[in-house]
Amino acid sequence: MVFHIIILFLCAAILTGSLLLQISEGELYLFGFKWPHRCSLYEFFGIKCALCGLTRSFCSLAHGNFRQALRFHTLGPLIFAFTCFQIPYRIYALVIHPKRMNRKLKKINLSLTVTISILIFVNWLVYLGGLIL
Repeated sequence: MVFHIIILFLCAAILTGSLLLQISEGELYLFGFKWPHRCSLYEFFGIKCALCGLTRSFCSLAHGNFRQALRFHTLGPLIFAFTCFQIPYRIYALVIHPKRMNRKLKKINLSLTVTISILIFVNWLVYLGGLIL
C-alpha cells in the first residue's frame, strides 16, 4: 500500500512540475528562474543518458506541444502517457480496491512497465550506435 502512495505522489509531482516549468530556447524556467537541470553523463562525457530530454519533453507535452516533445525525447509522449495512467491506477489500488488488486490490471501495468523500460534501453542503444557509426 505504501508503494502505491509513493508512486502516486511521484507521478503527481512529475506532472505538476511539467505544468509549472516553462521552456524557452531549450532551457527550463520555474517562475522566471532558470531551472538547473544537468545530466552528469552528458556534462562529463558528452554522451546523453537514456532519459536525456525527458523533462523538456514532459513540459512540452504538458503545454500541448507534441512535436517539440518528440524532438526532446522520442519516447517522451509514451512515457508521459504511462505516467498519467499511473494516477488512476494507483488511486484504484488505494481507494477502490485496497485489499486485492485486479490481476488483469496488475498484469497490464507490469507489461507496460517492462515494455517501456525495454524501449528506453533500445532507444538509448540506437543513439549510442549512431555515435559509434
